[in-house]
Amino acid sequence: MQGFIDYFRQYWYLFVIFVVAFIAMLFMFKKAGAALAKTKAEKEKLMKKLDHMKMIRETYSDLTEEKILSDKTEYLLEGVADNIQLRLEKNENMNDEFEKLNEEEKLMYALHYFLDEAATDASAFFRQYTKPLTPYALSACEIIADKETLDSIKKLYDAYDEDNETESVIEEKIKELDGSIRQTLDITQAKMKAAEFIKQNAGKFV
Repeated sequence: MQGFIDYFRQYWYLFVIFVVAFIAMLFMFKKAGAALAKTKAEKEKLMKKLDHMKMIRETYSDLTEEKILSDKTEYLLEGVADNIQLRLEKNENMNDEFEKLNEEEKLMYALHYFLDEAATDASAFFRQYTKPLTPYALSACEIIADKETLDSIKKLYDAYDEDNETESVIEEKIKELDGSIRQTLDITQAKMKAAEFIKQNAGKFV
């Protein structure tokens, strides 16, 4: 025992190095475990999204007025938007093809992408997309949003509108608007309202 104590006194720094290395190893294992869990969660999330997209495509690939009118789910807007997307992708210039859509199709197509972003941050839609999609999204929100929510969406639109010289992107204000929209906009209810609009204009989507 005395020999161990003498050894420790002489080479104490080796024990310090060992302890530090051991703690570092534990930290690395913990970090690796967290990264693995995150990767697994992201993979599961991606697979779930792909399964959902597959379901949408299979369910709404052959839209008829009868199918539209009989649909009672929240997925009709997604189905309509997916059909429009397939048509747009067949043209090299998607903007030109978008202009060929009728008014109702433009509104619902833009609304789908807006609601997809609004589930987290509505401002992401206006950061990622530009005209002609953004004005139609704003107009479509008049169909599904109350006045308070619509006012917040309009402020986001103005902030990101390159032609608007009176408003600018102020991060603190943007976060406030995103939070307000998340609180007042029920995405599922909005999709159901959009579905009602689609049913009222069923002939425009087939």
